[in-house]
Amino acid sequence: MAWLFILGGVLLPVCVFLIHYIGLAYSPLQAIGWASILADTGGLLVLLATIGYLVGLVKRFKSAKGSTRNELLESRTHAGRLLLGGGLLLILIGFIHGAYYAATDLYRHEEADFRILSRMSTGAGQQDPNAVNQALADYGQLQGDKAVKIAAHAHLIEFGFLAMLLAFFQPYVAVGESWRRRWAGMLLLGSVLLPVCVLLEIKFGLIAGGLADFGGLLVIIALLAMWIGMLRYTGRLDLAEGALR
Repeated sequence: MAWLFILGGVLLPVCVFLIHYIGLAYSPLQAIGWASILADTGGLLVLLATIGYLVGLVKRFKSAKGSTRNELLESRTHAGRLLLGGGLLLILIGFIHGAYYAATDLYRHEEADFRILSRMSTGAGQQDPNAVNQALADYGQLQGDKAVKIAAHAHLIEFGFLAMLLAFFQPYVAVGESWRRRWAGMLLLGSVLLPVCVLLEIKFGLIAGGLADFGGLLVIIALLAMWIGMLRYTGRLDLAEGALR
């Protein structure tokens, strides 16, 4: 099931990327190309693997009857609690922001999209270059506004899930507890800074863009540090107590 999940997880985004380039070439269907078919197949593989895992979890809980303990899931380190709570908060904010965008901006953007394209077509028909240029500029601003709001919403949720996943692996990050807290705090800081500054790029330009890049750098540094800590992990029995600093 793990290989099935990984195969589907790789196949789906790669084939979605290739849809534009392959199109309907050599497709057995009139409306769907090979890239779309394979992308859907990748999604089906992920779905089947997920269902298999859920069935396995149900069987385990039924057979265990509460008698078995999972030391990893029961770990309550400060860094793990910070990542778990912070990740959950990021996901919640991302959902709220998405709902706000859908309620206030989605239909407005659709109307503006139609209106600007109509102006562009009318200006081209009347051979008015000024009207066409202004419509193109307005259309670029509209697309930029849509892009930053969608990206901020997506980044918040993605970073939230990442933080929650990392919370479960903190016992395997073989560094001192104080350093775990620092890396967890750095990751959460970057996870907030990046989407917020992406959202502000339309208003503040390169300053907000630079801060967004800095937030991404913080996330990368924190992930790299945790990865190095996992590489240092050699098992509880082989690790002398108090050896970490």
